[in-house]
Amino acid sequence: MRRRLIVLLAITLAASTGSGLARATEPADELAKPFVSSKTPPNAPSVQECTVGPTTAANVNLDCDDPFPNNEPNVVVDPADPQHAIVSSNDYGSCCDEYYTTFDGGRSWVTGNMSTRGPNITGSDPITVIDPVHGTAVHFSLNYHVSSGVPAVNGDVVASVSTDGGRSWQVPVVVGHGRGAALFIDKEGATVDLHPASPHYGRIYLTWTGFGGDAKRSKRSPIVSASSDDGGRTWTPPHEISGSNAVLCTFQTSGPAGECDEDQFSYPVVTPDGAVHVAFQNGQHEAAWEPGEQFESQYLVVTSVDGGQTFGAPVHVADQEDGTRDFPLNDDGRQTLTGMAMRVPSGGNIAADPRPGTNRLYVTWTDNSAGTHDTDDPVTRARVYIATSTDGGATWSAASPVHAVSGPGADQWFPWVDVAPDGTIGVVYNQRTGPDTYAADLAQGAFGALTATRLTTADSDANHSLYFQEASTDCPECTVFHGDYLGLDYGSDGTANTAWTDMRDVDADSGLHQQFVYFAHLG
Repeated sequence: MRRRLIVLLAITLAASTGSGLARATEPADELAKPFVSSKTPPNAPSVQECTVGPTTAANVNLDCDDPFPNNEPNVVVDPADPQHAIVSSNDYGSCCDEYYTTFDGGRSWVTGNMSTRGPNITGSDPITVIDPVHGTAVHFSLNYHVSSGVPAVNGDVVASVSTDGGRSWQVPVVVGHGRGAALFIDKEGATVDLHPASPHYGRIYLTWTGFGGDAKRSKRSPIVSASSDDGGRTWTPPHEISGSNAVLCTFQTSGPAGECDEDQFSYPVVTPDGAVHVAFQNGQHEAAWEPGEQFESQYLVVTSVDGGQTFGAPVHVADQEDGTRDFPLNDDGRQTLTGMAMRVPSGGNIAADPRPGTNRLYVTWTDNSAGTHDTDDPVTRARVYIATSTDGGATWSAASPVHAVSGPGADQWFPWVDVAPDGTIGVVYNQRTGPDTYAADLAQGAFGALTATRLTTADSDANHSLYFQEASTDCPECTVFHGDYLGLDYGSDGTANTAWTDMRDVDADSGLHQQFVYFAHLG
């Protein structure tokens, strides 16, 4: 999530006093505005800014436009052309998201500001899909309205369509409307049904969280979905899909007993049989909360076999150690890592084996079960975990560490899983390398036997940051925000395409570290 575009509702959702609601992922107040004015006129298509490359560097800095930060990258590869990929990110040098498009496997890129629906609109949470059936690429964003420079909560989830492979983007269409404090939209995910045997081949599925309440508190946050059968141009009416389970969803702030409506971090995927599976975090499983602990998450999956019209009851994947006494907190009250200050959400995503007849699924996440938890002074050894289902999401394996590391402080966070055409699993994540530093790693292989490779050629320094400083006495230059996720997508040639928020680059004037989006691929 890009900025805390809200004050009142963000505090309400963040505190959730007396409530098990999942938290909206808006960051601290200092993130509320872009660093410069909008470069794109209101109600206008995208604007190309610059080009990167050609280059054969192992790590490519995609941000050629300005020195202001970019973070929270997403990457998608054209299913019909592994040389064609689109990366997107939060862009603090403009009103809107940034796009980066390559047609030569990442050697050269065109980059620019995403189209706007303005005036006074800012974009956040970029996700992009490529739909080869309808010949479009579709960029999704959370568009928040601002007035007189003061952030507001009323925001929509929107879709911008490209018909030239991501070189340019049309003015966004609204998929789901926000309604101020009554309905705050957050954290969308999207996928395309790419299976020719599926009855819904070419359908795009979009999910998001809808925080509902009033100016005093949020009362519920179900997962919502919509779909498109024309390449993202028009959409079905949104509907709730997170369902009910009287055993798994026992804590209730409001609404019927057993309703699983306190959710966050949804992501959809389609298996080769055409079934749609949506994974999300939920905070209502009281049986998994240790004494003195509250609001630990569980991962749930819901499945639709009719193209997203209806979904079955939620199925349990795993419980997480990410509750109120499992992670240290930064000065914004956000969960962080020991000795650092950036917020570290514990969500991940879901991926499917693309091989016909497999219907195998994977879910990944982060928690502190390997660290010191359920205490007033938690110490992190955050680890990335993965679970698998071999029966289309009906049952799930026990959690397996993605890559075992020894020693204190070797935290892992922000996992993103995908599956290569041959069934190889890949998980990209941040790996802590020292008291102040981290890298991006990619673990690949079979379930339970993944091997990690270092993607980054230099470490990032999160504790000596030019932007988003905590400004506390114990960690004055520590960043409180470097996005909420990384990106990974396999091409049809088996190449892993990855993107991450990198903090290796140093500002010459201050000596502090900047935030840019970097790309790498492994064949």
